Amino acid sequence: MKFKALIFVSVLFFFLAACSQNEEDTNGNDENLDDVVKELKVDFDIPEHVETGETIDLTAHVTYGDAPVEDADEVIFEVWTQGNSDQSVELEGKHQENGTYTASYIFEEEKVYEMYAHTNAEAIHSMPFKTVIVGNATPSEEDEHDEMDHEHHEEGHESENHDDHE
Repeated sequence: MKFKALIFVSVLFFFLAACSQNEEDTNGNDENLDDVVKELKVDFDIPEHVETGETIDLTAHVTYGDAPVEDADEVIFEVWTQGNSDQSVELEGKHQENGTYTASYIFEEEKVYEMYAHTNAEAIHSMPFKTVIVGNATPSEEDEHDEMDHEHHEEGHESENHDDHE
């Protein structure tokens, strides 16, 4: 009888030890999961109004989690006049420092310009949108940006984020 009790206690001890180990593994996985879930954030920094003929730096501040992205796969600024997205111009953003990418653009016409900062980093595609009014141009409600009008076919990216639509 003592032998059966000893076996029972041994099996019970082994079972409790195994359950305890699984709890530790689960808690460790939760902490690792928090480390894995990070957001690619692109702050597209440009003025709302500029003068005709003015050159400005289109600027994107790119972070992943809390860290600046120093090696984005690409940052492309796509610019067009309102209502003419099929005639867009693409400018490659050059890395400056601390996750900042810039490209210079001359706003030659007194019109409303619309643009994306296409950003590919950490296997994520983000494309925040901005509008710039040049001179005394008036935005047209009829031609106002509609994110569904501007088609993009990106391959190899996990997601397309339409951030900062204003």
